[in-house]
Amino acid sequence: MKSPLVAAVSKLLRRLALLAGALLLGAVLLCPVVFKGRVDAFYGRFTSPLAGSLVLGTSRAAQGIQPAVLAAQLGGRFEGPLLNYAFTLTHSPYGPAYLRSIQRKLRPETKNGLFILAVDPWSLSLTGPEGKFPEEQSFIGQLRQVSQNPNLPYLARYQTKPLYRLLLDYATATERLHPDGWLEVNIGTDSAQVRARTARKLQDYRLLAASQHLSAGRLTGLRHTIQFLKPHGRVVLVRLPVGAALLQLEHVYQPGFNQLMRQLAADVAVPFLDYSAQPYATTDGNHLQQSASVGFSRQLGIDLSK
Repeated sequence: MKSPLVAAVSKLLRRLALLAGALLLGAVLLCPVVFKGRVDAFYGRFTSPLAGSLVLGTSRAAQGIQPAVLAAQLGGRFEGPLLNYAFTLTHSPYGPAYLRSIQRKLRPETKNGLFILAVDPWSLSLTGPEGKFPEEQSFIGQLRQVSQNPNLPYLARYQTKPLYRLLLDYATATERLHPDGWLEVNIGTDSAQVRARTARKLQDYRLLAASQHLSAGRLTGLRHTIQFLKPHGRVVLVRLPVGAALLQLEHVYQPGFNQLMRQLAADVAVPFLDYSAQPYATTDGNHLQQSASVGFSRQLGIDLSK
């Protein structure tokens, strides 16, 4: 018969073995999630290699421009890899923080890259006084390592979910970040769902229009971004398609925006392509549906080929 001490030690060892096994199993399951950049809607862009060509902007570009489709249309005309490095209106409006992140992500020796800069009034607007850019305090402003796999600084500071949630969320996520940076969003697209989302999105942007102003600092940030990228290849300003109601709101908010972009494009000698009124289907008036993003990316590639 085992003594009470031996029995207690045996029980403890079994529990430790079970704990170690659980930790090992968790690590095995998590490795594909972490090493393949599947942590969230942003992480994979900070684990991918340095890029030779970039898509820049906010979530409109993140969801609306597919590098794989664009690259297939363009063939080998530009240096790769082509990475969609667009995030959200909160994280990547134009300004000093986004420019620093772009500078870190671009391969320094690139000479024949393609740089698509998505522009709209919101990505060049600011709430509050000039010179204070909120994204300076986000990962765009703070993360210095943008091509590290695994990206431990990002995981330690900006990935706040418990580890078990990474597995559960990855299995059920409506968003999937592709290795080329395109953000695939899987949500319903029947007419009732689209109308409801569009109504909510319009309300969000009406509030933005009431609280923001077109920012001289952000316009300077866009100009500096163009000036940085031009020695590395071809720069194109692009205004993506949006729903009719949101486009009308943008016209009311900044009626001279297209003319401002044309003037900026002329000043820095780059093209400005305006697709804003073209009838591509959206999920919410703001973001292109998946099938529409394929069609738009293909058309963009055709136009760039010309």
